[in-house]
Amino acid sequence: MIMMVRMPVIALLATSFATLAFPVQSELALGFEPLSDQELSEYRGGFLMDDLEISIGLEQIVGINGDTLVINRLTIPNLNQAANDRVVDHHAETVLEVISANRSGSTRVSSQMAGPNGWMTVVQNNLDSTVIQNMHQLNIELSNLGAGNQFPARFSDQLIQLLGR
Repeated sequence: MIMMVRMPVIALLATSFATLAFPVQSELALGFEPLSDQELSEYRGGFLMDDLEISIGLEQIVGINGDTLVINRLTIPNLNQAANDRVVDHHAETVLEVISANRSGSTRVSSQMAGPNGWMTVVQNNLDSTVIQNMHQLNIELSNLGAGNQFPARFSDQLIQLLGR
């Protein structure tokens, strides 16, 4: 019974303290003026996209027992190029290794484009305990960054002054 009386009293005290408490505010005094947006944009890092070339290549590598037999490669030479009718210039190639007659076992490998959406590789063998590996590799290359475009204008001026000393 005593516990039932204490619970409403505790709840009443908690709500009264919550309503009587004043919000606390404070300011952070830095001692200097913040930079304007224009000045801040001159100090930001990064690079301009003027002559940037981004090349992406996707490779599918098929190996049997540690020997690479097929490399299918799709390359998009420059992603920063204008697309012609929503199709980006690209090229696809397939490299097949010639399987020598003295290699143990009989393995047949065929690789070809599987329509407009990709390529298909078929491996046929008749050996037990053969390890067939299918690996995918993504290659990304950036070029033509241009050293002058990598730094904001103010930073390059300061760098020239420093090097002139």
